[in-house]
Amino acid sequence: MANDPRLTCQQCRYLFVTHDRHKPWGCRIFGFKSPYLPGQVVATTSGTKCANYLRRNAPSEGPQIEKPKGIWA
Repeated sequence: MANDPRLTCQQCRYLFVTHDRHKPWGCRIFGFKSPYLPGQVVATTSGTKCANYLRRNAPSEGPQIEKPKGIWA
C-alpha cells in the first residue's frame, strides 16, 4: 500500500513542485498546495485513494526522428 502511486503521486501528470517552502507539493487537477503529497491529503480527507491519478508519458525509447522545422524556399 505504501508503494501505491495513487498515494505517493509518483509519475502523476498533475503533481507539481511549488516555490513555497512551507507547501512544496501541489496538485493541478484539485488545485491545491500542501506540505504533504497530494495523494496522501486526498486519502486522509476523503478516505479513498485518488481517482484522478494519471501516469505521465514516459520518454520514448529508440532513435529520435527529427521533425522538419519549416519550409525552405
